[in-house]
Amino acid sequence: RWRWIRVSHCLFSLPQVSEGSGQFELQILSMHNANGALLNGMCCDGARSAAERKCSRDECDSFFKVCLKEYQSRVSAAGPCSFGMGSTPVLGGNSFSFRSSVRNDKSRIVLPFSFAWPVSRCTTIHGGPGG
Repeated sequence: RWRWIRVSHCLFSLPQVSEGSGQFELQILSMHNANGALLNGMCCDGARSAAERKCSRDECDSFFKVCLKEYQSRVSAAGPCSFGMGSTPVLGGNSFSFRSSVRNDKSRIVLPFSFAWPVSRCTTIHGGPGG
């Protein structure tokens, strides 16, 4: 009479690492800030005009900043940028557009990343009637 035999062998004594790498790229093609205001509603420069409620003095100095993180169910700007951060120089004022067919390196953010995590390898052998 056969009994099922199960043998597991784990190689914990040999540390192994799995590695991954790549790059995240973001290309800014255009931007339009009709009122010339910051995210918090304040004017970039000067005060709002009473008649139009638009920021009147000068245009914003627009640039972009990227923080690459792990997945978050509730997105938060707080905390570290786990996979990197980058920014563009000032790209323009309240509105600008770049032709998508022309490579424009100053409007592109490239974030190379690499990461590693420990793994263990286990081998399980099952035996019994018929294999």
